[in-house]
Amino acid sequence: MPLISHLARRQAAVFHAVTTRPELIGAFAELYPAVWQALQEQGPPELGAVVAVYHQIGEAELVLSAGVEVPDDFTPRDPLASLQLGGGDAGKVDHWGPYVFDDFRVTQAQLEAALAEAGRTPTGQVIERYLTVPEDEPDQSKWHTEIWLPLA
Repeated sequence: MPLISHLARRQAAVFHAVTTRPELIGAFAELYPAVWQALQEQGPPELGAVVAVYHQIGEAELVLSAGVEVPDDFTPRDPLASLQLGGGDAGKVDHWGPYVFDDFRVTQAQLEAALAEAGRTPTGQVIERYLTVPEDEPDQSKWHTEIWLPLA
């Protein structure tokens, strides 16, 4: 079940985008390779988890950032942007299964309900940390994602 814990401060090198639900898969298919290419050119010493950060989830559009966690002492250069994540309390739930937006939203809704029951209010930002590399694990039921909701 959901857990309230401290979301450690992390930095991610990202691209920002505005898209729609039907166009989300295509947007990610463009964003992540572009982030990867830019990071290969800029040479951070190590990379962390792949992340998606939803700044707004609306019916008509999604405002998001897609990227990869990088060390705190690495400064992404154009065309990448730096995005600071965490540094405070957050609700966290583990999601197992394919990387499907609607499935994530079901898991997120369960986390939101548990947080409301505990009297805690999310800020509105949603952080997804994809911990399984699909090429390394063909069984989609084993794909692991952390869903974090920073708390106000």
